[in-house]
Amino acid sequence: MATDSIHAAAFSQSRFRALIADDQPATREAISRVLGDDGSVEIVSECTNGHDALAAIEQHAPDMLFVDVQLPEVPGFQLVESSSGKVPAVVFMSAQDQYAARAFDAHAADYVVKPFHDQRLLQALERAKARVQMERTRASIPGNLELVGEAAPAFPANRQEPKYLDRLALRHGDRIFFQKVQLVDCFTSDANYVRVHCGLATYRMRCTMNQLERQLNPRQFVRIHRCTIINLESLREYRPLPHGDYMVKLTTSRELTMSRNYRQQFRRALAALSYTH
Repeated sequence: MATDSIHAAAFSQSRFRALIADDQPATREAISRVLGDDGSVEIVSECTNGHDALAAIEQHAPDMLFVDVQLPEVPGFQLVESSSGKVPAVVFMSAQDQYAARAFDAHAADYVVKPFHDQRLLQALERAKARVQMERTRASIPGNLELVGEAAPAFPANRQEPKYLDRLALRHGDRIFFQKVQLVDCFTSDANYVRVHCGLATYRMRCTMNQLERQLNPRQFVRIHRCTIINLESLREYRPLPHGDYMVKLTTSRELTMSRNYRQQFRRALAALSYTH
């Protein structure tokens, strides 16, 4: 409890440098107003195009960047790539939600769909602050070790750990939110979409099962049917059905069919987790 209080106090006393990059005056004004009301945030520059934003990043070294995806001259994603990760927290903004998944791939702190309310921007600001604080904490640890939950496994210097999806950008009504992949129970195909099942809630995202499977950690997710991928942490039981198929039951009581064509793949995944079968 005392440790939590210390961390909270440190967060409240932190200062953050913000850069706004958007060619729409009304949007810049709205962002500037919300950020300006936060005493911990200093707006170091407001830019109307990508070239000016790149120069401002070099000059001011901001902690967070609020950038329009369709920024003139150098678009938002290209701007972030060109800045070589110099900005710890990036909030992408757009009048369209179709870039949300790409924003996640770019490790954005948030993705805000225009037009937005002040409360939505405040939420994005808090996420940006948390990202900056995380990067500052990481930088202060000797050896730059990442301490998240438990010590990270050691890898040879010439080998990198594979990167898998950590969060999904999902739409619910008129908002985009990020869902931790580890909390998803299963994925099922739905024409050109994939249904994402989290407890009793179901969402849709535009993707194919093959694309999704390649991005999921095979230690946690396994395909049991051409139309189904399950989270092994959500597995409750499975039993044989006629003709070689299996019934798979999840902890949510959802029952799915495992095709016999995926049975060996499923068993290998269980064996890797030291389950008996």
